[in-house]
Amino acid sequence: MTLSTLSSSSDLTTFQGRGIVERTITPSTPGRVCFQASYWPARFFQPDASSDLHPGAPVEVVDRDGLTLLVKPLP
Repeated sequence: MTLSTLSSSSDLTTFQGRGIVERTITPSTPGRVCFQASYWPARFFQPDASSDLHPGAPVEVVDRDGLTLLVKPLP
């Protein structure tokens, strides 16, 4: 199979699940999360978030924008 035969529906990686904040994420500044055994840039899924996410906080990865994961806090 060549790259030209891959369609967008055959995405090999799912960008949804749980991650852990590695570098603080604020409503105005992206941070970094550990997700699927790799480190990714991350920002809030909802831009009107009112609090920061600090290292060690669990997050839910709900989507991605390019290489940046879009996350929301987990309780």
